[in-house]
Amino acid sequence: MDAILARLAYIALGLLALAGVGVASVSAFSANKASQMVTDISHLITNARSGFAQNGNGYTNFTTANVPDMIDSRIVPSNMVRNGATVVDVWGNSITFASANNGAQGLLTFGGGGSETKDQCAAVVAGMKDYVSLAVAGTTFTPANPPDKVTASKACTDSAAIVITIQ
Repeated sequence: MDAILARLAYIALGLLALAGVGVASVSAFSANKASQMVTDISHLITNARSGFAQNGNGYTNFTTANVPDMIDSRIVPSNMVRNGATVVDVWGNSITFASANNGAQGLLTFGGGGSETKDQCAAVVAGMKDYVSLAVAGTTFTPANPPDKVTASKACTDSAAIVITIQ
């Protein structure tokens, strides 16, 4: 009888260990998505600046309607392209593009739709740099008032869209 109880205890401990590994894996995967999103958007912003900000039109053509041309000219990183004509974030949401301030600025909108977690949103918001403004769920951050992990977490929700203004 003692041997059976010991085996059951070993099995239970083994299952708990496997559950712990599973939770750690999900957590790491979640953090990786946020990190990948920051990298992808930073790369896109760098490419957009070199492709748009340096010409006389500014960001006038930085629009969702011009996504196929932005893909062809490699402004959009290839890992963000689906079906050859749609730009998506790491959660599978379409990214929208717009021109603002008479072409002097570009807008990127991504996230939302309940696909990212609050923690992922906060990690992306706190990780972004080099923007004119970053808005999430009614809170706007600027280089003079950048988010830290706490303020980003307060601003974020599980369904918050993130809007970045670049120049």
